[in-house]
Order: sequence, then structure tokens, then C-alpha cells
Amino acid sequence: MNEQPFPLHRGTTRLASAAATTTAIGAIACGVCCVLPFALPAVALAGTGGVIAWFGQAFWGALYTAGALVTLAWTWVAVITFRTKRRPAPSTLRAMLMATVALGVALIWPTLEPHILRALRG
Repeated sequence: MNEQPFPLHRGTTRLASAAATTTAIGAIACGVCCVLPFALPAVALAGTGGVIAWFGQAFWGALYTAGALVTLAWTWVAVITFRTKRRPAPSTLRAMLMATVALGVALIWPTLEPHILRALRG
């Protein structure tokens, strides 16, 4: 009664074990080579979406900080100009003008954005 219906032989067990191990290694290799390139971009996009959402919530705080920094920078340029009695370098004035224009665009962006999106959609 203790007999097995199909007796297993040592050679067959080793062969089955080797086949199972080879199949498992092949599945892992396929998972790394084939599935990972599809999964990695999805994970990266999900992380990027979270960062973009955080920046979307931080818009007004960043705008106030940028406004304070641009104002502070213009004040610094004015103080140095009056102290030294020399005009600022043209590159300094260009950089400050670009920062001021960028701040102005950021200030009016909530008003411009719907019109730009509507124009892009056609």
C-alpha cells in the first residue's frame, strides 16, 4: 500500500529539477530584459507627475519668492551703482531685465494659459 503509482527515478528527478531551474532563470531574464523597459518609464512618469503636481501647488509661493528676489536684486544693483558712482555692466542690466520680464510673464501666466491652450487645441 505504500507503493507510489509512478516510481520516480533519480535521473528523472534531476532532469526535472534542472529544467525547472532553467525555466525559472529564463523567466527572470525575460522579466529583466522585456518587462523592465516597459515598467521603468511608467514608474518614471508617475514620479514626474507627482513632482509636477507639487510644483503646481507651489506656484504662488514660488512666485512671491521670485518677486522678492528680483526686487532684492534690483535694490542691490541700485545700491552698488550709487556707492561706486559707476554704471552697472550691460550684461548685468540684460540679466536683470530678463529676470524682470520672466517674473512679469509668470505674474500674468494664469490669465494667458487658457488662451494659449485654446489656440494650441485649434
